[in-house]
Amino acid sequence: MVLKFKFTYKSSDKTLVKFLDFASKKFDCSYKIYQELDFICLYMQANEQILEEFSSTLSLYIPISIFYYGIEVEVVENLPKEDSTTVYDDKIISFCPTCLKEVEDEKSLDYYNAFKSCEVCKSFENATFIFENEEIKSHKKLFEKLSQLINEDKKIKIKTLSGTFVFSKVKDIENHKELLVTNLENINTLIVENATSIVALASIEKPQIEFKINEIYKLKHSIKKEKIDLRFANDLTLYLLCLELKKLNIDFLNIEDKSAKSNYFLDVKNSNNIFLDIPKIVCFDNKKLILNSISYPKKLDTVFSKFKEKDKAQFMTVLAENELFEKSIMNFYISFLNDDKISYYSQNGLVDILEDLYIPASINEVFESIKKDIKGQKLLKNYEEKFKNDYEKVLNTKIDFSKKSFFTYWQIAKIVLNFEEDVVVNATNSLLEKGPRIDYKIFDSKKVFNRKFDYLPLIKTAMSFKLAGVDEETISLGFIESFAHFIANEVDILHNSYDLDGISLCGDMFANIRFNQLVEKSITKNFKIYYNKEFVIQK
Repeated sequence: MVLKFKFTYKSSDKTLVKFLDFASKKFDCSYKIYQELDFICLYMQANEQILEEFSSTLSLYIPISIFYYGIEVEVVENLPKEDSTTVYDDKIISFCPTCLKEVEDEKSLDYYNAFKSCEVCKSFENATFIFENEEIKSHKKLFEKLSQLINEDKKIKIKTLSGTFVFSKVKDIENHKELLVTNLENINTLIVENATSIVALASIEKPQIEFKINEIYKLKHSIKKEKIDLRFANDLTLYLLCLELKKLNIDFLNIEDKSAKSNYFLDVKNSNNIFLDIPKIVCFDNKKLILNSISYPKKLDTVFSKFKEKDKAQFMTVLAENELFEKSIMNFYISFLNDDKISYYSQNGLVDILEDLYIPASINEVFESIKKDIKGQKLLKNYEEKFKNDYEKVLNTKIDFSKKSFFTYWQIAKIVLNFEEDVVVNATNSLLEKGPRIDYKIFDSKKVFNRKFDYLPLIKTAMSFKLAGVDEETISLGFIESFAHFIANEVDILHNSYDLDGISLCGDMFANIRFNQLVEKSITKNFKIYYNKEFVIQK
């Protein structure tokens, strides 16, 4: 009997292949493993009893991964004849379930051995700890002592697989960017629960993820901070320390750079030099996007370097990761930090749909442009009369925006409308489902490519809504939602004239969950939407 296990795994790395190979070897069976694009297929031939046992215990060998999205199982006739995919790659991963079981088992020779590793996961080799100028082996008493020192408000510098950091008891998170979660069971005492993100924290990749701090914690500790980055122990040294800290009811630790002052140093003497990446990600219900990482395939750097323009370089990495060079793809590169671009790729070449966005030099230029027609004159006069103090303040505000982006337009709108917060922050915090319609207009043109965007209607409609008494969060949601509709409309315009196989979205603006969801919802036609998979969404 042959079973085919088809895993949806959106990475080219061999992590899942390694675990499947490792697990399959433990059973009396014949097997082959194949990896292609978003799928890994394991074919296993054995008697029914072994296949049933393998299926029921598979989860014990296979860890959670941010790239894993599901499994399908079916009976097939025979094992394929082709050779299996190689299991080799040089990517370093965190501790595996098998090693974790060993270090937690009191009867095991590797009980509390922070340097335990296997053929799948790697650690420091031939290593010992150096603590208080003495070489010591890894044992339970060491971690009990370290946890007690932290409980006594001592700062401990620790060499980990991802570098050296200073860890300490949490007192005030207002000025700290990142915490280590020591007890996932109590994570909701600090943050607003998000099941997808919490599961991802414990995945084999052990990423860093931003969470929203809950209101109870903010009130209890009198802090204004809205969000905090969290990560979980990604090597066994930190994991074993966390086991002891949980017993002392310490659920989080501050993480500081190795240059921070410390009271003690837990160093490692070892014979190898390996480094475990800590990717930063954002989690959606149907995908994860990589914000910061160095563990993607290095060939993507070569792809990225072929274009000087950031948007084109990023677009090429999406095409490469998804094998789309034979397709016709429309790309939206929307960024907080770089110039925005909308472009179209086909086998005939690459062309811009919008020209570079025009950014006004001053608020005075914005107002002078609004006054060029009668309606604009009336709008500006009413605005000056109703918001006299705002108007004078705005007129005297200097702007120095170098990036040709829609975010820059929103920054100008923030000044003109005298908002307290950025448009994106307001829109993200809004509890409404819909906002008012803000005008995103293209100058009259019969062309499909190299068209010009008219920023003035965007500013004018927002001013009209403020005159009508609409609050800044609601107007901000209108900016974001209407921009999502604009993107969808651009897709429709291109599709009416040219072949279009799919849409790619890149640039860090798409890491904003609210905006991302609005865009995907607005693209109503059944186009496949592509993102970077392992490569960062904006480099």
